[in-house]
Amino acid sequence: MKRARLLTAVLKWAAIHFLACILIVPATLKAGAAGFGIVGLLTVLTRILYFPVLGLALYPRHWFPGHWIYVPIAFNSLVWGVGLAAAVGITRRLLRKPQPGA
Repeated sequence: MKRARLLTAVLKWAAIHFLACILIVPATLKAGAAGFGIVGLLTVLTRILYFPVLGLALYPRHWFPGHWIYVPIAFNSLVWGVGLAAAVGITRRLLRKPQPGA
């Protein structure tokens, strides 16, 4: 039961991260083209979202032609999903009230 819950949490966080990664790049490009002042913030958010696979996901495009670029982005999202699910689990465990008599 705990493994299924953990897997669900990892996949949920990974899906949210993957969607954010896919949407942040066009949003940054459109904001830059329109001359909005939030381009710097969106650029920083892009770098955070693509960390630690930034170099692998964005630069060597000849390794991942076409839609294959989503493979390293999905891997990066799974890494983030594991990390975020673990952080939420640890935080919940630390914030849980101690049970009397335990």
